[in-house]
Amino acid sequence: MKVIVSSLGKDLDSKISPVFGRTQWFILVDTDDMSYESFENPATSQNSGAGIMAAQFVLKKGSASVLSANVGPNAFEVLQAGSVSCYITENGTVREAVDSFINDKLKKMGSATADNHAGMAGNSKGSSEGISRNTDDLKMLTEKLRYLRTQVADILEQLDRISEG
Repeated sequence: MKVIVSSLGKDLDSKISPVFGRTQWFILVDTDDMSYESFENPATSQNSGAGIMAAQFVLKKGSASVLSANVGPNAFEVLQAGSVSCYITENGTVREAVDSFINDKLKKMGSATADNHAGMAGNSKGSSEGISRNTDDLKMLTEKLRYLRTQVADILEQLDRISEG
């Protein structure tokens, strides 16, 4: 299975990044043999939409799961729509995080663990608090999810047509 880890460096002994959308590196690890590839995050310098862009990048890499200290609401929704599970890993190295994942020691995220723009302002809430639950946020996220699911369905339909033809 392939997992992707947000990292401060480009190898397995690099420290875990405290953010997802603006992490410096993504490390794609094959849990079967610990082989890996490193990718600079193309969203790091984005003025806005870094979480969404980073999540789209992860989806293109074919990862089944994300291991990160924090994932914002926009990125979380994109990853969920793409059937990518997110797991909390706050300390240590990429290698330690993957080992914890393999040994089923990481907690699965049930929701985003950081506010919008947390990576820019450094104001993440911490993994246990989750996102704000007010009605406006829930309505906005529900609408975004509905839109993303429509996009995914359209893409899958196009892929089916291409593979049949």
